[in-house]
Amino acid sequence: MDYLYYKTEDFAADETFIAYHLKTDPRAITFWENWGRMHPEKLDEIAAAERLIDLLAVRLPQHEFEQEKEKVRMHIDASKVVPMPVSRRISNLAIAACLTLLLGVSAVFFLTRKGKNEIAAESKFQWLQLTTPNGKKSRIQLSDGSVIVLNGGSTLHYPKIFSAKKREVRLEGEAYFSVSHNPEKPFIVHTGALDTEVLGTEFNISTYKSSEKVSVALVKGKVKVSDAGNQAILTPGRKAEYNPVSKKIFQASFDIDTETGWRQDKLVFKNADFATVARAIEKMYGFRLVNQSPDKAWRYTGTFNQQTVVSVVENICFSKHLTYRISKQTIYLSAEK
Repeated sequence: MDYLYYKTEDFAADETFIAYHLKTDPRAITFWENWGRMHPEKLDEIAAAERLIDLLAVRLPQHEFEQEKEKVRMHIDASKVVPMPVSRRISNLAIAACLTLLLGVSAVFFLTRKGKNEIAAESKFQWLQLTTPNGKKSRIQLSDGSVIVLNGGSTLHYPKIFSAKKREVRLEGEAYFSVSHNPEKPFIVHTGALDTEVLGTEFNISTYKSSEKVSVALVKGKVKVSDAGNQAILTPGRKAEYNPVSKKIFQASFDIDTETGWRQDKLVFKNADFATVARAIEKMYGFRLVNQSPDKAWRYTGTFNQQTVVSVVENICFSKHLTYRISKQTIYLSAEK
């Protein structure tokens, strides 16, 4: 079934979607969570459908329910739909679907009576979360038109609708931001103790816990990075690295392929240590790299463009005189015998 054509009421009437929202079917939960990540353009309708399902739990007074039921009956009569024969095998399902539709319409009328402005005010400050597992990437367009590409092992927290004065999101992991220009509403990315503020630009932020630092690499425009006591202004081609232990911000130039190549499934290593190589492979492919060789301080330089994890590991092993074995989602490196 092509769910891309679903509207709010279609999601709300779908049995698997209801099971997902009510957390009653693990398979439905997994399916709809993955589908939502793949189709962020439908998040508004998904959120509205979930709201509608929640409203179904609100019981209307009997006389009001009868009034709404009569409105539905009149609407059906006016449409002059000729009923088709229904087999006994699916008649109960059809009846249930009709009841769901009836309750859904009642909820919509109830929602209208409650007041659109009140609901809009509640949903405006609703925060959503997008998590991308290792080996995957996600792309999302925010309410202001800004586009974010989320790397593997990352989580983005963002509001359904931005506030009137500023645009704020929270990032754990790595993401590439293409921020829509709006000088009246600064865009702020919170990454632990460090904040990155822009008006409209493109930049990459890496804040994985395993690296113990935050890196902000500016591709276009201008950004300000700051913590409680320090700040730095970046220009294109410069990056800021923040050490949460020393609480200092350092600036340096950067290679754009090394910093942002992951968006096109490209890995670029330049004199990289093992931790850097292992982290990049895990985020892109979902495989954990374990070094069981005596050499713990080796450096590696190489470029891989849309190659398989086996091809990447074989090239590294050839260069470092290592062998490898794969067990489930872990790759073990050992010295050649």
